[in-house]
Amino acid sequence: MRKKIIALAAGLAVAATVLAADAGTSTAAFLKIGVGARAAGMGDAAAALAEGPEALYWNPGGLATLERRNVSFTHNEWLTDVRYEYLGVSYPFLNVGAFGFAAGRVSMGELTGRDEQGNYTGDFGASDMLLSLGYARRLWPILALGAGAEYVSSKIENESAGTFAGMLGATVTPPVPGLTAGVSAGHLGGKMTFIDEGDPLPMALRAGAAYRLPFGGEVHKVTLAVDGVKFRDTDVYVNSGAEYWIYDTVAVRAGYKARYDEEGITAGLGFKYDTTQTLTFGADYAYGDLGVFGSAQRISVGILF
Repeated sequence: MRKKIIALAAGLAVAATVLAADAGTSTAAFLKIGVGARAAGMGDAAAALAEGPEALYWNPGGLATLERRNVSFTHNEWLTDVRYEYLGVSYPFLNVGAFGFAAGRVSMGELTGRDEQGNYTGDFGASDMLLSLGYARRLWPILALGAGAEYVSSKIENESAGTFAGMLGATVTPPVPGLTAGVSAGHLGGKMTFIDEGDPLPMALRAGAAYRLPFGGEVHKVTLAVDGVKFRDTDVYVNSGAEYWIYDTVAVRAGYKARYDEEGITAGLGFKYDTTQTLTFGADYAYGDLGVFGSAQRISVGILF
């Protein structure tokens, strides 16, 4: 029985970190935390804009939109001692498509264990892990399709559970200059069982659009984006954001996450530096307001080559 109470305590700790608006029955709640500081700064409106290894989370179809190899890393300072690290690689092959791999880990520091009477039984650790592998290809000039698989695991004290799931996505570039759309389904299938109770993963359905405003030329670039997202155990959330690049070097971002209990305003900065025509370094920062829980900070760094 003590193990069940420990599992419940850790589960509540994770659920609190994602601030879900609805109490649900899914597990691996960390999968509701977005990846990448660029997306976070734009309010998680990334279904149409995701590219590189971060597309494995938002929309695997976005793997095919990046024509250069990409390595990226994100550090996320969430609530209290919760930290989320995400490392990914994407590799396009000419006339074949693009492949991507990513690994994420959530650590929650020390949690307090108590028995049925509420007595202190000692501290314990808890963590989550995500491994993703995907492939995408542009079938026509206006359509790129992607698919992949992921392995999700959680560890609470000496108990652990894991499961496999799938993902699908498409990125559409219609014959309207500046417009892009994306749809995806993630965390499909899979059920994690701790001790003698199991719950499914928080399946995510996303649909979004992004539009680059037709002014500014190559000096000023302004992009607006909006997403709708539905997790298995939540209502539909609406994420919106904007991004402004000057000389394709410095970016300012802002966003808003609607229909969440606590999450709302987001903001971010970006920087790119081309050392050569084939090598680009980038860094991004994002701030997210978590209401009474404080705030979240993300930093991402990446290399295009």
